[in-house]
Amino acid sequence: MPSSKKDNEEIFRKIIDNCNAGNEAGLEVLLHMTCIGVNGEDCFTGDFAHRLNRPLGPNSTNAVKIDTILVDGNSSHLVARLINRTTLLDSGTVFEYAEIVFADFMNDSLLGWRSLRDEDAILSREHSSIPTITPPRDVAPPSSKVSVQEMKSFYQEYIKSINEKTMTRDFAQFCQPELIHNDRKLSIAEYIPLISESQDAIDDLYFDIDMLIADEETQQIAARLEFTGTPIKEWGGAKPNGNKVEFHEHVIYQLVSGKILRVSSVIELDVYRKQMR
Repeated sequence: MPSSKKDNEEIFRKIIDNCNAGNEAGLEVLLHMTCIGVNGEDCFTGDFAHRLNRPLGPNSTNAVKIDTILVDGNSSHLVARLINRTTLLDSGTVFEYAEIVFADFMNDSLLGWRSLRDEDAILSREHSSIPTITPPRDVAPPSSKVSVQEMKSFYQEYIKSINEKTMTRDFAQFCQPELIHNDRKLSIAEYIPLISESQDAIDDLYFDIDMLIADEETQQIAARLEFTGTPIKEWGGAKPNGNKVEFHEHVIYQLVSGKILRVSSVIELDVYRKQMR
């Protein structure tokens, strides 16, 4: 029997609480099996707990805070933005970084976990705090909320506009006049180059929707995007080597009145750079 939307969120919160407490015994009843799928690999209960509470090995500790959750009511998928607060025990350095997780559930337990972390923030260790996502004050009344199917169709058209490079013409249909991208307030004209610059640097860059989740209650959309193309200019801190690339982005969008107000994104830049070596 599939879990309900409320059940999945409750299970996810319990998993985070048990990992923060280092309670592996408490985790066992929340995971579908003693070995689950984590980023495409098998992961045992103890290893899963350490991945969350000791992300940089035994010389580190970590506290995970759930920033936002959205659940597709018609599926077993949940997406969450996490804020990790890591302490390095030898130096006392404390820093934070964001992570976006796609979690799958079966029979009231976690079956799969696919996440992307802000690897640049982990390497720089310079962010003492990461701003949380503040729910919009002017959320539309229930009668004017966009349905799950409408949100998914809206997003597919948004990605189509990117792939067809009609953003200058079309983005006013999809975005509020001012929106926030990873805590930066931007106009539509300032937001478009964040996308078009990657298209200029990566020939035939294609955005493919690998996973798509929509939450009618919170008016949020989450997507796992797969990017493919051939880099021809320096981008993302790496120079092209003639090879094709494949990398991903996890991204959460907050809609207000049917348009994008906030974008929270984590891109696999480390994977991209490794392919350019």
